[in-house]
Amino acid sequence: MTLSLLTYNTLFNNAVNKLSEIIDSYHPDIICLQEALTDDQSINKIECLGYKMADYSNSFIKFGKIFGVITFYNPKNLEYNDSFKLDLGINIGDFFFNFLRILLGYSQPKTILETNFAHKLTKKKISVCNVHLYVVGSNGLRINHIDKALRSINQSIKESLIIVGDFNYFPYKRRSLEKMMSKFGLKEATANIRQTIKFSESGKFEKFNLFQRFALPFINKFFVKQIKTDYSFYRGLKLIKTERIESQLSDHYPIISTFKI
Repeated sequence: MTLSLLTYNTLFNNAVNKLSEIIDSYHPDIICLQEALTDDQSINKIECLGYKMADYSNSFIKFGKIFGVITFYNPKNLEYNDSFKLDLGINIGDFFFNFLRILLGYSQPKTILETNFAHKLTKKKISVCNVHLYVVGSNGLRINHIDKALRSINQSIKESLIIVGDFNYFPYKRRSLEKMMSKFGLKEATANIRQTIKFSESGKFEKFNLFQRFALPFINKFFVKQIKTDYSFYRGLKLIKTERIESQLSDHYPIISTFKI
């Protein structure tokens, strides 16, 4: 038996309207969205495609609307058990980034959403963490947040766990991230992917905030467009493959991983 999981930052819900095209082609068992609207109308659009919402966690307000992370599942294959939300808070030592977040309107604390499922045929239990970390912050802060989340999960290291999403992890301290994940028995499913975020000279993704407009083209220039902020880590499962879906609906590529359970 296999289990597939799609993770996708939808660019302020922009990609949700045409998510059916990806679902029709790949039929993921679990869908983890970031930067998605958490209102009933947006949730119903995906539930009409044969999925159920497990849970959501609000992250920030922009354009007068509430965005967050949402996890959906295919009820034909999975049974939803429960979910938990972890408030990440801030780090006093990141004074400069804390100030920038307030200035740019990103002062609301981010959360990590944990959802727990059971596979209907195999009865295997699988936990999924849907992550959207601060875009304005240091990699050290992001590592601390992931470490806090993983320590809060009351699981044996032998139990199945997938942590996916937009880590906003910039290209430095890569070994620190790998070392921290390894401590929890997690392997990277996205190791074969070098780029998950794209840029448009035509201004297609003009909803970038001031910080992104300044920082991302600079990083893009010096790292030859190989910007990877979306990740998938796993344990207790066997990875079959991970694919980057060449969709043009968001500034992030959707990523789908397939596991043997």
